[in-house]
This record gives sequence, C-alpha cells and structure tokens, in this order.
Amino acid sequence: MPDTDLELAARFVAVLYTVTNGRPGQFRRIDDCAARAGITRAADLKRALATADAAGLLVVRVSEPMVMLTTKGREAVHQRRPAGR
Repeated sequence: MPDTDLELAARFVAVLYTVTNGRPGQFRRIDDCAARAGITRAADLKRALATADAAGLLVVRVSEPMVMLTTKGREAVHQRRPAGR
C-alpha cells in the first residue's frame, strides 16, 4: 500500500532530526535526507516536503536543495522519541 503524505513527511522529518541531532539552524541536503528516509520517487519526495512545509515543520532553502527543521519540527519529533534517544 502506498505511503500517505503524512507518513512520507514524518519519515523525512524524523531523518532530518536524526542527522542534525535535533540542533537548530542545521541545513541538510534534501536528496541525502530523502535517501536516508527511503524516499526514492521524486513525486513522493515532493509530497513529503509539501506536507511537512504546510505543517510548519521545516524550511526549504530556495537557492539550493537544502532543508532545516523549524522549532515546531524539532519539538514534534522530540515529543515522539523515547527518553534517552
């Protein structure tokens, strides 16, 4: 069954949180995060980014393919992680 927009966005945001160690102001390459999240289709990546952006969870750098979590994005992931992670 295909992933929903929300599932794709959640996977992408969780990976972005992991690769930035939850630190603010850390931009990462979109393609690297997508690969780590297992998002291989361009259409799925577009859905993931659009959903996460609409929810206010990340900021996409227009001038280059980079993305960073917002405070809301970091808090959303942090709330769902078990203590000690």
